[in-house]
Amino acid sequence: MEFLETLFGYVMRGCYWLTHNYIVSLLLFALVFQLVLFPLGWKQQKNMVKQAKLRPQEMAIRNKYKGRNDQKTMQKMQQELMELQQKAGTSPMAGCLPMLVQMIIIFPLYWVVIRPLQYCGGLSYSTCYRLAQIFGLEFGGNGQPASTTFQVDLANRLSQDGWRETILNSGNLLDSNGVNVLEAVENMMARFGGDIPNATLFGFDLGVTPLGALKTAWWLILIPLINLGLMYLSQYVSKKLNYQSVQQETQGANGSMKIMMYVLPLMTFFVTANFATAIGIYWIFRTILSMIQQFILHKAMPYPTFTEEEYKQAEKDYKKGKLAVGGERVIPEGREYHSLHHDDDDE
Repeated sequence: MEFLETLFGYVMRGCYWLTHNYIVSLLLFALVFQLVLFPLGWKQQKNMVKQAKLRPQEMAIRNKYKGRNDQKTMQKMQQELMELQQKAGTSPMAGCLPMLVQMIIIFPLYWVVIRPLQYCGGLSYSTCYRLAQIFGLEFGGNGQPASTTFQVDLANRLSQDGWRETILNSGNLLDSNGVNVLEAVENMMARFGGDIPNATLFGFDLGVTPLGALKTAWWLILIPLINLGLMYLSQYVSKKLNYQSVQQETQGANGSMKIMMYVLPLMTFFVTANFATAIGIYWIFRTILSMIQQFILHKAMPYPTFTEEEYKQAEKDYKKGKLAVGGERVIPEGREYHSLHHDDDDE
């Protein structure tokens, strides 16, 4: 994760250098990674279009086993469906990769967000540690700053008048690596035109958690609530725009898909309520950008539609062992090719 933290730190630093506003830099940061992940979304959409093209063949296989729910029959049907997908070059698990990548991103992003002086400003941790001592921030029994968001507090202190005098009056300007902390801060400010990477919104610390700030800034709880609503909307949009296989539609009728419609938004609310507020703001931007991407991909690669005649033809082809997938025939187990005149006789 350290490599990703450093990489994200450089990206975040560039975003802040362009905007000089922490909230806007989070939006730009989210946009950068949405563009980076766009090829994965494109690949996912192509995979779903391939799956959608198999619907007549899938229905033909399912109709063969319709009304038989014993385990052996279900296994045989699933095997034929898997063979169909393999021949078409699709995978129902292909849609998991973008979600997995997003989950990997969130952990290093957390540290990038709550350490703006280190990852946005370019100060070392040892310099931030010495500054925390100079400004009298609270320390825990392990010798580390008591608050994980102490760099956000430092950014606020450095944004106020008299910060230079406080450092000069400390008596020791060097951190544990021998770096002059005053020079380090001045160099950082010079890079940003005299500005300090300050993770605040209307003067409130974005490093705190919304639940932890209920007494001092109760309105921050709106951030996880907005995430709750947007995630539910995102699930609804995804259900409408993404291809739903026959099995997924059946599961939806049974309630499992409906449960996920509520579980994921609630999980998002829980995470954004208990993590730094800046994480929740970033997640709002990501959710909105993801929905925009879904609309773009859906327009660029729409799903095919089929007539009732095409479904009937696929079922006839399946029964005769010539279910076409990508130019090939899928021969059900136990069947053999028939000559053309035998096909005519069967017809």
